[in-house]
Amino acid sequence: MTFHQSSTVAEQFALAESAYGDRPALRSAPAGPGRACDWLTFSEVAELAGAAIAHLVEHGAAFGDRVVLALPNSMVLRILDRAVLGSGLVRVALSPRLHAREIADIALDCGARAVCCSPGAAEEIGAALTAVESAAVVIGCADGTPHPGLPPATLTPASLAASPPSPPVTPRPTASRTGAPWPAPAPSDIAMLMYSSGTTGRPKGAVVTHRTWVAQTRRALRALPLAGPGDVVLAVAPMSHFGGSIGLDCAVNGAATVTMSRFEPRAVLEAVERYGVTVLPLAPIMLERLAHAAVGVAGPLRGVRVVPYGGSPISAESLALAEKLFPGALTQFYGLAEALAPLTVLSPADHATGVPGRLASAGRVSTGVELRLVDGEIVVRSDTVMTGYWNRPELTAAVLSDGWFRTGDLAHLDPDGYVHLNGRSSDMIVTGGFNVHPAEVERVIAGVPGIRDVAVVGMPHPVWGEGVTAAVVLDGDRWGAADDVADRDVILAGINRACRSAIAGYKKPVAVHRIPEIPRNAAGKTDRKALRHLLSGLSGLSGPYDPTDPYGTPAPPDREEH
Repeated sequence: MTFHQSSTVAEQFALAESAYGDRPALRSAPAGPGRACDWLTFSEVAELAGAAIAHLVEHGAAFGDRVVLALPNSMVLRILDRAVLGSGLVRVALSPRLHAREIADIALDCGARAVCCSPGAAEEIGAALTAVESAAVVIGCADGTPHPGLPPATLTPASLAASPPSPPVTPRPTASRTGAPWPAPAPSDIAMLMYSSGTTGRPKGAVVTHRTWVAQTRRALRALPLAGPGDVVLAVAPMSHFGGSIGLDCAVNGAATVTMSRFEPRAVLEAVERYGVTVLPLAPIMLERLAHAAVGVAGPLRGVRVVPYGGSPISAESLALAEKLFPGALTQFYGLAEALAPLTVLSPADHATGVPGRLASAGRVSTGVELRLVDGEIVVRSDTVMTGYWNRPELTAAVLSDGWFRTGDLAHLDPDGYVHLNGRSSDMIVTGGFNVHPAEVERVIAGVPGIRDVAVVGMPHPVWGEGVTAAVVLDGDRWGAADDVADRDVILAGINRACRSAIAGYKKPVAVHRIPEIPRNAAGKTDRKALRHLLSGLSGLSGPYDPTDPYGTPAPPDREEH
């Protein structure tokens, strides 16, 4: 069997390990105590994954159970990816920046057996799981020795290596929790649940089968210049999102991976040179900051052959700079949790043309994908579309019919067949590539004393594409006109505390505006179009009081937040 004949993710891994067993597979870039390491081979990663599965089984995991991976980019995350996807468990990868309660809510929703997280987050997540009555166990995971003052990790590469010998994870029967045979994953078995915010703010998990993920891998690798043995992927984009998808695609085709837990432009440029990086998946905001940071510092990085990016807008100016830094390497993918990328592709040749209108597009439809516009909304049919939402039949029926998925994205096609995204039919805010639903943020701010009403919208932002923006109506009896600086600071501090204690940092507003009333339509619902128009002419109660970077990165040296 060859890679292209595999029908499950487990088979993909097994084939890669059979073909490239002694080749370098995984290491981390130095980023703190205990983080530097030597290369692990494909065979060694498989052995550590076998030990990880044994550890999960000891905690009650059985075939088909969901395992939440809320971890920063790390070797242990990739080992757990290998363990979970290769054994018939279900991967639920989440941003570690989610609030503990958000992670607990998702664990409860999917009935997770375990939550793997950083040791420093384990206690808080454990308390949140108890609060929502989730039975999931918490497992602290890290690459090595934690920073002073943090609790030690239960599961590390070193602890797995020291475990009693375990066979590598392969698609063959294993003992289950009940003692019955644990079968190899089938193409129709669930491989992943990919969570995003729902239209009411309740998270929803897109069901991705092994067959679906294998189809995604094949399509992604066809769209990229061949990435495989001899290539080195720098995993600095979140491995729980787009960056992890591309990294897994390349890994099962024999590419090595260097994990990097935090994005800092100069450090990325150094890592590219140090490790001979050839594949560099990036979020658009990372690509933009890297391109600006390299001006006058680094010439064209011709060793980097492939720079896939996608998830949020990027300016034509930044793309032009990025093309100079990575000539002939840029490839944009468009996709969603429910319909995996690449649905459309903006190729290296498209980037090289420098045609402004073309660079503003999401590219052309990928081979094997059917795309049509219905009342301006993108509707797609493909073998990479989810089978539905986890335990949400009514929601599934509303967006999925005869294999056609309603994306909620509005677009138009130009005469050359390039897809141009015009926005979303829903109220979803996309900030730095992350989805934020207004209802999630509104519920938190509404609980702040002195706030009578609140509405949240996305407003244009020069860095994030959209910035989460709140409009509040104040209780006049308490705050008066709120013209006093002290009163203003109290209001903002209350909002900041409430958001910090309940939601992820990237969901916090970058600006808060005081208005007399929230505009509403005849049905009493917030008129978000009217609100955006109103806010576009206001300077804000606070200005950007808490500009939030989803990736924890500094601003480009020639750009300031306003």
